[in-house]
Amino acid sequence: MRGPGGEWAGFDGRPAAVKNFLAYSLNRLGTDYVDIYRPARLDANVPIEDTVGAIADLIKAGYVRYIGLSEVGSETIRRAQTVHPICDLQIEYSLVSRRAENKIFPVLKELGIAVTAYGVLSRGLLSGSQPSGKGDYRAHLPRFRGENLAQNQRLVDTLKAIAFEKGATATQQAIAWVLAKGNNIIPVIGARKRAQLEESLAALQVQLSPEDLARIEEAIPATAVAGTRYGEEQMSALDSEK
Repeated sequence: MRGPGGEWAGFDGRPAAVKNFLAYSLNRLGTDYVDIYRPARLDANVPIEDTVGAIADLIKAGYVRYIGLSEVGSETIRRAQTVHPICDLQIEYSLVSRRAENKIFPVLKELGIAVTAYGVLSRGLLSGSQPSGKGDYRAHLPRFRGENLAQNQRLVDTLKAIAFEKGATATQQAIAWVLAKGNNIIPVIGARKRAQLEESLAALQVQLSPEDLARIEEAIPATAVAGTRYGEEQMSALDSEK
């Protein structure tokens, strides 16, 4: 939810709210159903069973096809799955954001749930992009500040060098790495310019062997990145980080 000034105002996962939000979305989109309805976060005040149950009602009514989740942990995933099959989990996943591999991905594999991976470039960090000014929210993110940015830039330089050997850019290498980590992982690609889109799509031509993956992960271990992916307040609110 957002305040009138655009500020973050929390998340409402109550059944009535979930149905209300969909009603407005259908109206804005000009459609009578959505393929996947995915709550953006976990509402700590509402059992996940209630939220998913409300979406299951919407599926029965024909307004939704499938249920997804976003940034939730393994226990929450299991609880949700007991109410209705979950098709995918949206979660940040990149060469430098790999915590989900520890506990969450094994549960997804066990239950046959796919991954919609966002932040595959760590908000432009892995492509060498840097905050452009005060209006760029990345300037407030730990990975883009002070000594953290200097340390992370060294990782980017390493990625560029490895990518060069493959005739690729750092951006393409980072996307190709995510693609190579599993057939159930679908990277979300963002682009503001046509050239950026073309560069990202060319990652489909970059083939990485198990040996390539091992080399990349040894050269750029996830533990080497400096700073968390969100600020302290947001990190503490993420069910996926607990």
